[in-house]
Amino acid sequence: MWHAKGLKQNAKKSLQKNFWRILGICLLVGFIATGMRVTHHVDNAAKHFIGGRFEFPSNAQIMNELYQDIRQRNAPEYNETLEQLGQVYTPEKGVLARIYNRMTEDKSVLYGFVNAMDDIFLKDKATQGIIILAGVVILLLFLAFISNILLVGQCRFLLENRSYQQVKLGRLLFPWRVRRWRKTAFTMFERSFFIFLWDLTIIGGIIKRYSYKMIPYILAENPDIGHTEAFELSRKMMYGNKMKTFLLDLSFLGWRVLNLFTFGILRYVWINPYVEAVYAELYCSLRQEALAQKYPHYEYLNDTLLFTASSLEDYPVEQYPLYNPNTKKWMKTDYRRTYSIRSVILIFFSFSMIGWLWEVSLHLFGDGVFVNRGFFHGPWLPIYGTGGVLIILLLKKFVDRPLVTFFMTVLVCGIVEYFVALFLWEFKQMYWWNYTGYFLNLHGRICAEGLLIFGLGGCAFIYILAPFFDEIFKKIPKKIAIIICAVLLTVFAADTAYSMIHPNSGAGITDYETH
Repeated sequence: MWHAKGLKQNAKKSLQKNFWRILGICLLVGFIATGMRVTHHVDNAAKHFIGGRFEFPSNAQIMNELYQDIRQRNAPEYNETLEQLGQVYTPEKGVLARIYNRMTEDKSVLYGFVNAMDDIFLKDKATQGIIILAGVVILLLFLAFISNILLVGQCRFLLENRSYQQVKLGRLLFPWRVRRWRKTAFTMFERSFFIFLWDLTIIGGIIKRYSYKMIPYILAENPDIGHTEAFELSRKMMYGNKMKTFLLDLSFLGWRVLNLFTFGILRYVWINPYVEAVYAELYCSLRQEALAQKYPHYEYLNDTLLFTASSLEDYPVEQYPLYNPNTKKWMKTDYRRTYSIRSVILIFFSFSMIGWLWEVSLHLFGDGVFVNRGFFHGPWLPIYGTGGVLIILLLKKFVDRPLVTFFMTVLVCGIVEYFVALFLWEFKQMYWWNYTGYFLNLHGRICAEGLLIFGLGGCAFIYILAPFFDEIFKKIPKKIAIIICAVLLTVFAADTAYSMIHPNSGAGITDYETH
C-alpha cells in the first residue's frame, strides 16, 4: 500500500542525486514530446480556484488544447511573435533563410517548414491540401517515432536514478540502444491513439489516462513486452489506484497555484521534475504489489538491478536481461582514445580531402561545373582538417556530454572559420567564402547554417569517423605510415609556399562581393 507522503519523500531524495540532469531531461522531453496529460491541465484548475471556483477542464477543452498543439499553438500571440520576427529580420540566402522566412510568412513553425520543403524540393508545386496533409503526417510520425520513445527513455532515466549515483544522459535513448524501438513505438502509439479515442467520450479520457499511466514505465523496464501484455499489466496495476493517483495529482495543486506567481517558471524548474520523480516512485510501489500478487504478465518485470540499492556509479549494462554484446560494442566506441602523431597527421589530410570533395561536389552537382575550391591548389581544404584535429585534441574532456560537445564543436569551428576568413582578407583582400545575406551571419565570415553543419559533422567526427580512421591507420606498418606522412607534409608545404604567392582564385572560388 502506497501513500503520497512516502512517494514524495523518496522522490525528493532521488532528485537530490542528479537534479540538474533530471531538470535538463524534463525540459528536453517537455519541449520535444509535449504529451497530453491530465496534470498538465491542473494549472487551469488553479486559475479557477483562485477566482473563487474550482473545476477541471472538460474533455472538450482537452481536445481543443490537443488541436492547438497539433497546429503548433497558433494562438494570436504566437502568430504576432512570428510576424514581428519576420519584420525585424529577413535573411536572403541559404536553406535556413528559406525555412525561417516561410515560418514567419505562414505564422506557423510546422507548416512554414513544410512549405519551405515544398519551395526547395518541389518548386512550390504542392497544393495547400497536400501541405496540411504532410504536416499531419509529420506530426504523427514524430509522435510515433520520437516523442513517445523519448518519454520511455525519460522513465528509464528516472528509474535508474533511484538506485544509482550517476545516470548517463544516454539513457534517454534507451529503446533505440537495446534495439526495441519498434515495439516501443507501436505500443506507445497505440496508447496515444486509444487515449485520443477515449477523449471523445464524456469522462473516459481521464479514466484511461490513469489506467494506461504505467505503460511507459513498464516499457522502460522491459521494452520486450508485447503491446497487449503491457496494456493488461498497466490496467491491473492501476486497478483500485486510479482515484488515489488522481488525488495524488491534486496534492500538487499548491505548487501549481504558486506557479502562477512565477510566470510559469516554477513549473519547468521544479514542478515537472518533481512530479515525474513521484510517478517513478509510484511505479516502483505498484511494481512490488504486482510481483507479490503475481499479476498477469508479471514475469516481464524482471529487471531486478533497476530496483536494488547499489553503491555503483551507474547501471551495469552487461547484466541487463536484454543485453546485446554487439549493441554494447557499438555503444562503447572508444572515442576517448589517445591519437598518435601519425594518426593525427593522416586524419588531418583525410578530412582536408573530404572537405575538398564535399565542396567540389556541391558545385559539380549544383552548378554542373568543376571548381577547385579553396586557397590552395591541391585537393585539400585544410580548414576542415584543422577543425577536426582541434576538436579531437581540445574537446576530449567533454566527450561524455554530447550536448556540450556539440556546442563546443560549434564554438571551435566557428572561431577557426572566422579568423581564417579574416586572415585571408587581410592577407590577399579576397574572399574565399562570403555568407552575407545568410541566416544569422557574422560579418559574412560565419553563419548559423554552416555552424550547424560543422557542429553535427564535428560530433560525427569525434564519436565515429576519427576512431574509425584511427583503427585503419593503426593497421598501416609504422615505417610506411611515416613515409606517407612525410610525403604528404612535403607536398603540402610546397603547395602552401606557392599558394602564398599565387593563391587559387577565380570563378566559383573568390568571385564574391564585398561585405
